[in-house]
Amino acid sequence: MLERVRNELAAAISAALKEMGAESPKVTLDVPPRRELGDLAWAGALPLAKGLRRPPRAIAEEVARRLEGTLAALPDEHPLALLEPGCRVEGPGFVNFRLRRGPALAGLLTEGLRKTDELHRRPQAPSLEPQKVIVEHTNINPNKAAHIGHLRNSVLGDTLVRCLRFLGRGVEVQNYVDDTGVQVADIVVGLLYLPEDALLAAASPVWPEVGAGKGVRTRVLQAFASRAADRTLASPELAVADFDDLCWDLYPRVTRRYEEDPEFAAHRSEVLHAVEGGFPPELTLEDAVELLRAGAADPGTEPHRQASARLAAAVAEANLYCHLATMGRLGIAYDVLPHESDILHRGFWRRTFELLQAAGAIRLEEEGKNAGCWVMSLAESAEFAGMADADKILVRSNDTVTYTGKDIAYQLWKLGLLRDPDGTLHDFGYCPFDRFGQAGPASPVRYGAGERTLFRTTADPGERPPGASFGAGSRVYNVIDVRQSYPQKVVKEAIRVLGHPEAAESSIHFAYEMVALTPAAVRRLEETQGLDFRLSPGDMGKPFIEMSGRRGIGVKADALLVTLIREAERAIAERQGDGATLAVEQLAGRARAIAVGALRYQMARQGRNRVLAFDFDEALAFEGDTGPYLQYSAVRANKIFEKLAAQGLAGSAEQDALAVAGVAVPDDLWELALACARTPEMVEKSVASLEFSLLAGHARDLAQSFHKLYHEHPVLHAEDEPTRALRRATFRVFAVAITTILEELLGIPVPQEM
Repeated sequence: MLERVRNELAAAISAALKEMGAESPKVTLDVPPRRELGDLAWAGALPLAKGLRRPPRAIAEEVARRLEGTLAALPDEHPLALLEPGCRVEGPGFVNFRLRRGPALAGLLTEGLRKTDELHRRPQAPSLEPQKVIVEHTNINPNKAAHIGHLRNSVLGDTLVRCLRFLGRGVEVQNYVDDTGVQVADIVVGLLYLPEDALLAAASPVWPEVGAGKGVRTRVLQAFASRAADRTLASPELAVADFDDLCWDLYPRVTRRYEEDPEFAAHRSEVLHAVEGGFPPELTLEDAVELLRAGAADPGTEPHRQASARLAAAVAEANLYCHLATMGRLGIAYDVLPHESDILHRGFWRRTFELLQAAGAIRLEEEGKNAGCWVMSLAESAEFAGMADADKILVRSNDTVTYTGKDIAYQLWKLGLLRDPDGTLHDFGYCPFDRFGQAGPASPVRYGAGERTLFRTTADPGERPPGASFGAGSRVYNVIDVRQSYPQKVVKEAIRVLGHPEAAESSIHFAYEMVALTPAAVRRLEETQGLDFRLSPGDMGKPFIEMSGRRGIGVKADALLVTLIREAERAIAERQGDGATLAVEQLAGRARAIAVGALRYQMARQGRNRVLAFDFDEALAFEGDTGPYLQYSAVRANKIFEKLAAQGLAGSAEQDALAVAGVAVPDDLWELALACARTPEMVEKSVASLEFSLLAGHARDLAQSFHKLYHEHPVLHAEDEPTRALRRATFRVFAVAITTILEELLGIPVPQEM
């Protein structure tokens, strides 16, 4: 309602200015800082004064006169009929407008915030329409469990997706899988070459049946193949140890082994070489494990290399399933999983190299420190002005492609710019990866069945099931932490020098700072998870503690969620008081909703350019700037209508709209209703700035205002029915707004009780 009024009013002001001689005036309407000034304001007279050769106030006064005539002739159903007659000119040239409060409140009741399909019923794979937006997020190396830092990436990326869809954009969600990197190779090295006592120490807590004694490696490989066959490597249950937990412990053991024994590092190169060579599609994991465990193929032979590559692919896929389960618990879903192995086998870089070479964007260095490398010069770009060494290596002297080179190729595909000589899109093939479903916008994503299909890429471009069309977006958001700012700028510059300046501007790096833990949070995790990070008193004296996977100092995302759920259960019990008990299912469901709300809100509310130091007490507080506080406001609003219904006084949105259309709305109730109406505006601002702390702050402000009015304007015990209808209408608008913000935009579930 408010956006329609704003758009129509901006068009009317623009028309008046054109009649006055202004050329293509850009009209922006703001909300005045004080409500007594009005509900909307135009402050654009000052920059027009020079062009129109008139004082700003005179311009504003003429605009006001012209608008009065226009508004007086409008029919009642026109959006601008919601404005009060007349508009006031204030100060040096501000034009202020007031809404007719009763009709505007009635419009909010009947129309809501916007008219679209429910978020969880959206089409799952957008077509290649001109305005499709691609959001790439999560992108966890498939070599171990997701950690708390990954959660900020995924939550911010998912919130962006939700907001874009709320605004009516077609969105495709990609989760890039680096299944050929050194991290995956390190896990394969651990499985094949780590001493058996170290392998047992990592495997036995997850797979106790492996047992000690000779043949540990054989039993671990067989257990892996067996679980991969029946798809039990990733459990849907949160507290069950999965394959990614085994890898979490295995990875630092391999890293330490490299440091202790430099010759051991040769296994990494051996496995990487095998992965790059690939394996025949007919080679099953069971056959590969048989070759590896029985020694039927000696290291260095082709069968051994192919078996190692097949094992690496299975390791990556198993960890990927675990990551999907972790993110699914937070209501995060994807459309397609591009795999780096498919980028390599489809020759994305080869075609990108041809395009860069044809454009003269790269050169082969023949001498100096970069001799034998293909480099892209950045010296002429303003973005890299003043750099001492403005050359970026894309291909090393040993002919290996850098990550930045592969990122350029991938970004060109995402923007629809990776074209073959005949002009066709140089594309992947696609195949279904899994089915999944989601009961509601903030519900968990469940894999294995459901109405939606998650696709993955393949290296066969002829493989294309119905509905599998991806890439070629008009805008691409890459959600990657701030440490990747330089490579992302290089990717953008490569697109520009290839002759696509507009596409380069549509290539957007959504950067954010890291996640750390407060010392109190570290202690809580050690106590609840049986961990010992062996941190020094100096470490514990810092304001926050950084995690390091290589050092084995880290917090798994699932472990964080488990601790949050347990803490939420404790908080619920304290609020229930002595003697009150809940059914196990009720307690678990409520605690999970509060834990997810606390986690997602903490990730969103902090400015993205600030380090997020996570603290359990702060996140789970039922008062203050927290997810549970917002959830409580939604629950409290819903309880109003439950109590009214029990007394036969609930009414309906339509009845309340008729009742309030002609009444005076007091300032405090109007302030809340108008703030709710501004939700789409706040979503637009959050997307434009990629700062979702704005949306989180908006939700917090709405909740604070509601809690205050809840006590000052009781509904059930109102003095008369007209008063009750007005309060009911205002709180009904709030209930819709806060639930929409929490569940659809921030992905925070609203429980029935707190």
